This record gives sequence, C-alpha cells and structure tokens, in this order.
Amino acid sequence: MASASGSWRGSYMNDDDIERLVRLRRIPREVVTRAPGAEVEPKPEPGERVVFGAHLDRGLGLPASAFFRRFLDFFGLQPHHLPANACVLLSCYVAFMEGYAGLWPDVDFWSRLFYLKSQMTEGRLRTCGCASIYPRAGSLFPKIPTVDSVKNWQMSFFYVKNANPAFDRINLPEYDPAPPTTRLNWGHNAKSPDPDAEVNLLWDFLGECVQGGRLSAEDLLCTYVERRVIPLQGRVHKIGLMSGRLDPTRTSRIALTKAQVAHRVNNITKANMPEDWAWGLPPYDRAAPPERIFPRQEIEDGDLAHKIWTADLVDPADQAGDQAGDQAGDDDLPAVPDQGGQGEHNPPPSPEQREEEEAEPATSTTGPGPIRAVPLRTRPPAASATSAPKKKRAAGGNTARLEGQAKRQRQQGPKKVPEMAGAAIKFTQGGSSGPAARVAPPFRRQREPTPPPSTRARTPPVVVVPPVVTPPAASPPPAGRLLRLRLLQRHGGALRASRPKGLP
Repeated sequence: MASASGSWRGSYMNDDDIERLVRLRRIPREVVTRAPGAEVEPKPEPGERVVFGAHLDRGLGLPASAFFRRFLDFFGLQPHHLPANACVLLSCYVAFMEGYAGLWPDVDFWSRLFYLKSQMTEGRLRTCGCASIYPRAGSLFPKIPTVDSVKNWQMSFFYVKNANPAFDRINLPEYDPAPPTTRLNWGHNAKSPDPDAEVNLLWDFLGECVQGGRLSAEDLLCTYVERRVIPLQGRVHKIGLMSGRLDPTRTSRIALTKAQVAHRVNNITKANMPEDWAWGLPPYDRAAPPERIFPRQEIEDGDLAHKIWTADLVDPADQAGDQAGDQAGDDDLPAVPDQGGQGEHNPPPSPEQREEEEAEPATSTTGPGPIRAVPLRTRPPAASATSAPKKKRAAGGNTARLEGQAKRQRQQGPKKVPEMAGAAIKFTQGGSSGPAARVAPPFRRQREPTPPPSTRARTPPVVVVPPVVTPPAASPPPAGRLLRLRLLQRHGGALRASRPKGLP
C-alpha cells in the first residue's frame, strides 16, 4: 500500500550527505550530527533536534536565524511542518528586508504579505508539510517562481546536537511529532490604520521598489545567491550592510559569475534566468547603505559612520594555503536541476554546488601524452632500407578507420596514406649514395599544425655506404689507337672486316 501524502517514509541521508552540508557551512563544526538508521519516523535521542537536508539546501542554516525561530514559535510550527519551498519564500522575504529596506526581518510585515494555508490528507492535517505559504490577495511582493512541489523532501531528515550544551548553535525547538492542530496565529494580519506604522511605511516602500518592474523576484533570489549568504542562518551583518567578498557572513570568499548565479537560481526555482542576466534593482551594501526611512534602522544600526563593524575574517582553511582557502566552503557536487519528484535513493540536489569545471583534454592511458601521428606523405618505396618498421595499432575508433584506409591505398598503389603514430619516417633521395636521410616530423592527431621537432638530442641514423673502388689510372692511348676504339664503338664488326692488312 502506498504511503499517504505528507507521511514519514524513512530517510536516505547518510554520513557523506551530512558532511557535505557541514562543508558548505550549513552546519557548524561544533554541532554533532547523526545519520538515521532504519527508522521510518524520526527518533531523536535526548538533546537532539531534527533537521532536513532539503531545507538546508534552500536557505536554512544552523544556527537558525532569530527571524526563523520567531516564525516557528509565533505560529506554533516545527521544521517538518514547512515544505521545502517555504524556505525559498522566507529567504526572498529576508533578502528584501535586509538588502533593500535595511531592517532585520519581522513576522508582522510578513503577515501583511503572506499567510499560512493548511494542507490536509483525508480530512486531517498532514504530518509533514502541513503549513504552506501563500501570498495574500493584492500583495505587492514579487511572485517567486518556486517549483510546483519538492517530492519526498521529508526523506532528508537527520539529527543534530550541540557539542556543548552551554552554547546553542542550533536554535531550533525540541522535536514534537504532533501536527499543529491549534493553528496558532495563522490568521494574523498586521494591518494598521496608522499611516506612520512601520508595516504601512514598508508597504509604501515596497510599492516604490516594484513600480515599473524595477524590483523583480529574480533580484531577490540573486541577492542572497550572489552575496553567498544563507538567509535563514544567524549572521552578524544584514545583507544590505555587507562589506564585500571577505565579509564574515559569506559562506565562501569566491565570487560567482553571472552564469553561475543564474545556474543556482534555476536549480531551486522555475525562474529560467539567462546567463547574461542584469539587475532590475540591485541591493544595497556597506559602500552604499540603505536610506534611513524607518525609525527602527536607527535603533538597530546606530550611526553607521561611527559603527564598529565585525571585522572581515579570513577563512580558517586559508591557513592551510591559498589553494585550500579558495576551495574552503565552496561547492563540490555537480549541479543537477531541481525536479518535481525524487526517489528514495535520489535525494534533492543542492542548489549550492561546485561550478562546472572545464573538461580536461583526453590523454592516452598508455603514455604521458596524446597519441602522436605524422602527416600524410607520399609512401616511400617498399624496398627502401630506411623505412621505419610497421607496428601493430590498437583497433577501435579513428585508429581502425585509418588502418582501413591505409589497406585500401596499398591495394591501389602508391598513394598518400597515414603513417604509423609516434614513429619518425626517414626518407632518402637518390638511393643509398644520396645525401643524408631527412626525418618527417610528427604532429598531433587533432588536425593541429605540425609542432616543431623536439629539442632533445637524437642519435643520427647510421647509413652504411659501400666503398667506391677507383681503378688505377692508365696511360692515355696513342692517337691512332684512340681513333680506332671510337670507330669500333660506332661500327662494330663491319670495321674489323674491312681493316687493311698491315694496319696496327
């Protein structure tokens, strides 16, 4: 019998999957992790919390941010009550509040834009994913193009625990398997008749940002992907006050190209961003901080001109060397687009994954470099003593095709044929008594120009030349004798028959 929608089905997470999340800064090293066994439903031990890889791949990080913890407590929710797409929507809201409004996010303005909708199965709240996030009617917030559904996201659960109970590096509520039947504050809407209330000021500010299509959903997604921050993780700086590539809130100091940013956004949404995307409305940063519009900005940040910022920190992995520092915290798995459904042994992919590496040129497995070949040249005579011995070539691919061509050309007579790979072919002019042999230089197979000959010293070929025997010089014959020899050469026996008697 098939499992009901939103029910527990076990977990596919193993130690390697969890280590990847630790390596990508989703989980601090000070947090103890444990992969589940064969249990179908989470069975945490004392002090453990239940987290989901699908959430950590879409904007959640440990320790959870103050906003995410307040969100769970205010609405009486557990992490498993929120589907994976909820983390993407909450992350975009955080990007707007921090990157554009210059405020830490709060639940009141969120409730002015969104609401929670119950997800039911057979008349009861689902065990997993029972609270979905929907925009309110007339909401000005850009519509985020999330995927329709992340199937089997609840099968990515595992356990985390603080190594030192005195320091909470998780900031999540204790696991409770019961559904939120009371629906605490689910109908909350912070509308206010006071025009100077913060929710109304934020509403007007959002309207100015989206006017004319300036602020788009893609801008919000690119804000935290391009800045390389985890929106729902505790951080020391707001996104709109980040210093740059070495800001301590970043997960990596490596900057992403526009194509890489688009690829990661498309992994977790249906945005289908082009590689040459452009900002509609870029977020603020420390060099150009958000405008002071809201009274809460003064309370949270004070005078920015005299503010003591948390210093930019060098990644601890940088101490191992520049190469290790560049790779620390970066992505290390091939990117796979997010799909509607994932099987039990095919977990949802990480949106933060290693950039596509350039393909290395193919090399021969039998030597240090690619197979070398010589250009097509006129076939030397078969009896030439300087022709290189033929070697048997491995069958398959282009090699078999070239051998077939060579066989047909040998049957048709001397024509241009491909010579043996890696061997230098020596030719002679005028036979063995001619000038020194010349060597045809090799070239690379991929139809490349012939490279210059190697500078390595080579032993010149030994050509055996038979000695020329010079006959001893003879005295010139008399003039009459010489004339007679020439006549004999011309007339032969007729001259001898007519020779007069007494002629010497």
